[in-house]
Amino acid sequence: MRVALVLNGAAGALLGRPTEATAARLGQILAEAGAEARVVVAEGPALCRALDAAIASDAEAILVGGGDGTLIAAAERLLPENRAGSGRPLGILPMGTANLLARDLGIPLSPEAALPALLAGTRRRIDVALVNDRIFLNSSLPGIAPRMVLQRERMRHNRGPLKWLRLVRAFFRGFDHGPRLHAVLQADGQPVRLVTRTLAITNNPLAEGFAAIHTRVALDGGTLGVYAARIDRRLDLWRLIARLVAGTWQHDRATAALAARRVNVVSRRPRLWVANDGENHLLATPLRYRILPRALTVLVPQTDPDTPGTPP
Repeated sequence: MRVALVLNGAAGALLGRPTEATAARLGQILAEAGAEARVVVAEGPALCRALDAAIASDAEAILVGGGDGTLIAAAERLLPENRAGSGRPLGILPMGTANLLARDLGIPLSPEAALPALLAGTRRRIDVALVNDRIFLNSSLPGIAPRMVLQRERMRHNRGPLKWLRLVRAFFRGFDHGPRLHAVLQADGQPVRLVTRTLAITNNPLAEGFAAIHTRVALDGGTLGVYAARIDRRLDLWRLIARLVAGTWQHDRATAALAARRVNVVSRRPRLWVANDGENHLLATPLRYRILPRALTVLVPQTDPDTPGTPP
């Protein structure tokens, strides 16, 4: 198999590691698996050029190592081909922080283990979600989430528990002092009035469990999940956090949840900051969300068909 492997040199998993040595090791794994591979390491504007070159090549599969922003850049370039029904698959090497999509697809979280699993794997078509025609693969978060993304980027090179304590402090400050989002959700045409500081629209509804490292009920269900926290008192926030950790947050009375194929977020503000898979965008309102069913082809590891939870 001819493959193109593009690595984001600024990916979280490569911080503090010799980038070229990592690329050489992954190239060796590809060669040992019998693949004819071209491995490129790039970052910033050069990363987009590397992705364009990979897609313009004769590679039969496009493999990408990086975080969610890198995956979105690759998916955006593959979507037109996939809509035409002749697209090449995207192989995901988890090299970000949470690697949510890789977890949902059952991909090993070590790039060295992921490569052979993907090469021996199979193809699967998954949904892609959009807000104002910007795609996201996991979630889109108006509200205080963009502030959290900025704080995370400021502490990108920090290590240890102090980093997480600062993120927690920023989270509470956002709840105490951040602006409330006054919005009307039009879910499949039905209006729902909402005042919240946290709003999440997900590419397919979330399953029960620890929401920070969430899983989804399906990746090809063709439905958006919509979640908001209606919190007026600090006690409500603490209760909801406890349920987030316990994995029972969807049953909390402060949580509003619904599912729809199309969602409009109508606000009095002309523009809203939105965090799409950890990347901030300033978008005009109303925010128009929709889903493209089974629009992206990805590589996934082979699984035992008799094993529960095997992807279709």
